[in-house]
Amino acid sequence: MIMANTISSQVTGIAGFDTAAAVEGLLSFQKLELSLAQSRQESELAKQDALTTIRDALASFRSTATSLANKNEFFGYTASLSSDSATVSASTLLDVSGTNSVSAGQHTIVVEQLAQAQRLASSVAVKDNTGTAATSDTTALNLSGTFVIEGATITVAVGDSLQDIAANINQANTGAAATGVSASVVKVSDSDFRLTLVADATGSTGYTLSGADLDAAGSLANLQLGATGQANQRQTVLAAQDAQISVDGLTLTRSSNTISDVLSGVTFTLKQSDPTVSVNMTVGVDEVSLRDSVQSFVDGYNSVQSLINEQFVFDEATGQSGILSGEALLRNLQNSLSSTLLQTVPGLASDRNSLVSIGVEPDQYGQLSINDNLFAPILASDPNTIRDLFVASGSSTNSKMQFLIHGDNSTSGTYSVNVTQAATQASVTGSADLTVALASDQTVTLTETGSARQAVVNLTAGQTQNAIISALNTEFQRVATEQHNLSTALTVGGLPATGSNLFNDLALGVSVGDTIAITGTTRTGQAVNSSYTVLDPASDTISGLLSAIQSAYNQQVIASLDVNGNVQITDIQSGDSQLSISLTANNEGGGTLAFGSDTVVTEGRYAMNIEAVIAGNGVKIQSVGYGSSSGFSIAQSVDGLGIADQSASGLDVLGTINGLAATGKGQLLQGTDGIVDGMGVYYTGTTTGVIDLTVGIGIGARFDGQLSLFTNPITGLFQNRQQASMDIYTTLADRIAAMEAQMVSQRELLTRQFTEMQQVLSGLQRSGDFLTAQINAQNARNN
Repeated sequence: MIMANTISSQVTGIAGFDTAAAVEGLLSFQKLELSLAQSRQESELAKQDALTTIRDALASFRSTATSLANKNEFFGYTASLSSDSATVSASTLLDVSGTNSVSAGQHTIVVEQLAQAQRLASSVAVKDNTGTAATSDTTALNLSGTFVIEGATITVAVGDSLQDIAANINQANTGAAATGVSASVVKVSDSDFRLTLVADATGSTGYTLSGADLDAAGSLANLQLGATGQANQRQTVLAAQDAQISVDGLTLTRSSNTISDVLSGVTFTLKQSDPTVSVNMTVGVDEVSLRDSVQSFVDGYNSVQSLINEQFVFDEATGQSGILSGEALLRNLQNSLSSTLLQTVPGLASDRNSLVSIGVEPDQYGQLSINDNLFAPILASDPNTIRDLFVASGSSTNSKMQFLIHGDNSTSGTYSVNVTQAATQASVTGSADLTVALASDQTVTLTETGSARQAVVNLTAGQTQNAIISALNTEFQRVATEQHNLSTALTVGGLPATGSNLFNDLALGVSVGDTIAITGTTRTGQAVNSSYTVLDPASDTISGLLSAIQSAYNQQVIASLDVNGNVQITDIQSGDSQLSISLTANNEGGGTLAFGSDTVVTEGRYAMNIEAVIAGNGVKIQSVGYGSSSGFSIAQSVDGLGIADQSASGLDVLGTINGLAATGKGQLLQGTDGIVDGMGVYYTGTTTGVIDLTVGIGIGARFDGQLSLFTNPITGLFQNRQQASMDIYTTLADRIAAMEAQMVSQRELLTRQFTEMQQVLSGLQRSGDFLTAQINAQNARNN
C-alpha cells in the first residue's frame, strides 16, 4: 500500500511562508547601519546648535570686552547742577548733557540772556485798498506791489488775500535759497488781522525786510509793515538777539540757546535767563554706569563659562555628558578664558594690576562676582585704576606719535617704531611777489584728486596777497546745491508760464491722456523712471506735473518753473550730486509739447579739502589732509602767481613697527604682521627715525584680541569646527540617501525572488495534491 500522506506532508510544510517578514529580516543589518548613520547625523546637528549657542555667547562677551578696551570711551560722565538762589532752581535756567569726551571738573554758569528769533508784525490791522480793515484773511485785499525778504522778492497781486501773501512768503522759504523767514496770519479780532514774520533761527543776525512799496506812501502801505520812522512802521514783537552766558567768569555769546562748543563734550540748553543767579556744575565719572559696564563683563564671562560647564556635566540617568564633552575646542576655550582672566597688566601698581585686586573675583566654579567691599571704594576714589586695568593704552618718547589701536595679537611691552618717511600734504608754492598788485586778470582752476570737485577762481588785476588768498579760500570752502534746467521754455501768450497755468494755456495741442515720461537719476545715481498723465488739459495745471516730478524723485528735489518758464529741479541737499532729468512728451494726441534737453545750471559740490596760505610774499596752495590720496591739479589762464600748471599729491607715512611690516595711509601707520598686525599709530611729525612706543594691553583689550581667534566669522575656531561638522553632516546625508536607495533595490529583489519561490512551491503543492489523490484512488481500488 502506497503512503499518500507522506508526499502531501512534505509539500505542505512550506506553505504559508511570510515573504515580507523574511525580506525585512534579511535587511536588518542594512537597517541597523542606516539607523546608526541617521543617529550620527542628528548628533552633528545637535553639535552645531550647541556650538552656535556658545559662539553667540562668546561674541556677546567679546563685544562687552571690546567696549571696555577703548580708553577714549571708557568713562561716562554725569553733571550735577545747583544754584546759589533759594528761589530759582538750576533746572529752570538750563539743562546739561554730555559725551564721553567731557572732562571731570567744576564750573560756574550764569545765563545772562537767551537767544531770540526776530519777530516782526503789522503794527495795526491790515486794510484793503479802500482803507477798510480786513474782516477775513482769505478775502482779496486788492493791493499790488513787491517787497524783499533776505534777498527774495515777494510779489503781491491784486487778487491776493492775507493768507496768499503769507503763502508766497513761505514759498520763498524753501529750497537751497530759503530765506529763513516764516509768515503767518494772526487774528486779533473780527476786524483786526495782522501779518507776522518770524526768523527760523535765533541770533542777533535776524533778517532784512525792505521795499518802498511797504512804506506809508507805497502801494502796500496797508500791510502796516513800513520801515522804522514811517507812519505805518512795523512792530518789533521780538528783537533778534544772541544768547549770552558766563562760564567761569568768561562772558560768551552764541546765536542759539543750544551751546556745545564751550566745554569739550558738554552741551548746554538754555531755558531761562537770570543774571543774578549762578549755577554750579559738577562733572564727574558716572559711577553707576561704570559699575554696570563691569557687571556686564562679569555676566558675559559667567554665561560663557556656564555653557561650557554644562557640556562636561555627567548625567547619571542617561550615563552621558553633553554633546560637546569630547571637543578639544571647548577645553582650549576654557583654558584661554581662565588664563587671560588671571593675567596681570604690566606697568600698573602691584595692588591694582589684576581683576582680583579691584574686587572682581572668581569662585571655585570659575564664576565671577564683584566684591563691592573692595570695588566700591576704588570706584569712588580712583576710577582711573579700573580704566587702566581694562583698556589698551600707549605712550611714546615723541609727542608727535599717538597710540591709536591695538591688534588682536598685541601684547604689553615696548615697541620700536621706525619712521622712514613722514606724511606730507600736497602743495604748490608760488614764486610771484604778491605784495605787488596783479598785473592782469586771470582764472585759476583747481581740481581735487579723487572727488573731482573743481574750483574756478577769477582773480582781477590790482589784487594783492590777502585779497588773492581770500578769493581762493572762499571758493575752496563754497558748498553748492545742484540745479538743472530743461532748455525749452514754456510760454503763455508770449510770456513765461507759471505753475498755475493750464496745459491748454500753452496752446501746444496737449490732449486728454497724453503722457510725459519722467526719467533721470537722483543725487546718489539711482535711476528715476516714472510718468505723468494729463487727464484734462482744460483743468490740469503745470503744477501737477511739477508735483509728479518731485514724487518721482521721492521728494528729494524741488521742481519749479524759472523766470523764463523753463522746468527747473533743485536738489534739496547741498553737496556732490549725480542729479539729472529728462522729460519726454509722448504727444499721443498729436500735440507739440516739448521740454528740451537737460542743462546743469549749478553743479553741486561740498567744500574742497584745499586751502591757500601765506608763504612769504607769495601764496601756497595745499591739501588739508595728508597722504597720497590728498592731491589736486592746477591750471591757469595766465601765470600771475608764479605757479606752473601741474598736479600735486602728498606722501603717506612709511615705516615698520618692531621690525615688522606696516602700511601707511596719510599720517596713520598700521602693522600688518605678527604681534603688530592691526596695531596703529598716528604720527604728525616731519622727521624720520626710531621712536619707542610703550603699550599696555588691559584685560578688556586682551579678551578682545584672544576671543577673535574663536569668534572670527571667517577664520575663527568655532567657524572652522562648525564647518567641519557641516561637512560630516553633508557626507552622512549623501551616505544615507545611497543606503536608502540600495535598500529599496534590495527589498524589491528579495521580494521578487521570494515570490518566485512561492510560485514554485505552489506548483509543487498542486502536484503533491494530485499525486496524493491518485494514490488514494489506487489504494481504494486495491481494497
